[in-house]
Amino acid sequence: MIFPQADAVEGLKAAMRFYPAGVTVITAGRGDARRGLTATAFTSVTMEPPTVLVCVNRNGAAHRAITENRHFCVNILCEQSRDLAESFAGMTGKTGADQFEGFEWVETCDGAPAYAFAQASVACDLTQAVEAGSHSIFIGEVREAALNPDRHPLLHYNRGFHAVGAAR
Repeated sequence: MIFPQADAVEGLKAAMRFYPAGVTVITAGRGDARRGLTATAFTSVTMEPPTVLVCVNRNGAAHRAITENRHFCVNILCEQSRDLAESFAGMTGKTGADQFEGFEWVETCDGAPAYAFAQASVACDLTQAVEAGSHSIFIGEVREAALNPDRHPLLHYNRGFHAVGAAR
């Protein structure tokens, strides 16, 4: 076992590197005002009503898009979507609406962009925002979900994206 980190922030960062998590791209807005980010902070909250939450940095453009449009779409990525994850993680140099270029999108019932080849997409109306440190916890009621069940999930682990193969 590695000895405890004296700095809590660095200790948490190190611990989270070894927590595998599903990769999502959270999107909001329309047209040139579309924004998004790659995130692992996504989970279901309740089924009655169907509700999820995402955590988004308050300094980012996607935060503003979610707040202004009162909607968001969680695109759960598959192993073939590594390039999309990299684009929205800021690894390609593209920003803003340019991050959407080169990928196929469909519009959800609320107008948020949904990635056409996601393993699943969950479109939500924003119902609540809770500030927590540098982030907002956005709680959304699910309005629609689309599935591509034949795809295999993409995970984030130890600062990288990884395929896990067929989930059984």
